[in-house]
Amino acid sequence: MFAFFVIEETRENLYDNCMNYISLILRSASLTAIAMLAATIPMRKKKLDAKLGKCLIPLSQKKSTLFVAVLVLAPLIIVFQWFRVFQFYIQVILCLSAVLAIELAVRDKVLGSKCGVYENAIIVDGRLLLKEDITALPTLEYEKESESFNGENGDFYRKALKIVTEKNGVIFVGFSSEEERNSAVEIIKNWVK
Repeated sequence: MFAFFVIEETRENLYDNCMNYISLILRSASLTAIAMLAATIPMRKKKLDAKLGKCLIPLSQKKSTLFVAVLVLAPLIIVFQWFRVFQFYIQVILCLSAVLAIELAVRDKVLGSKCGVYENAIIVDGRLLLKEDITALPTLEYEKESESFNGENGDFYRKALKIVTEKNGVIFVGFSSEEERNSAVEIIKNWVK
């Protein structure tokens, strides 16, 4: 009877040690992935420059501290797991969430630094819309007569643009000023198929 308890206790210790090693590998891989994602920013900018072409109109860039906040907090979520024991599936969720947060922040940082209308695309509001993907600009057809465009919320509508794309459907994008929107529309309306 005593031998059975010793074997069972040894089996539990072996399972706990195995899960500890797997958790260590998971956390280390997540921290490595975060470092690699952050290191890809210059390469992503260079690749994006090649895809976009020449800048026709630079658009105002929004200043955001989101990137710095995520860059600091996401690794802390993983480091926190060394001091607090969670079930394995919770550890997986936390690690994947931290890596995904870094990916989204890096993407936002790269696109946010390149806001403008280019030969092959427009980057506005943190979105990259390729020239060949834009199929319609429905707000241009009715905006002058629309009550919403001229009413009390008209300032919002005069700075926004509704774009229909092949891949993403209907998208609303916002500009910092009405002049910026109008100058971008002058170029984009020639792209519509």
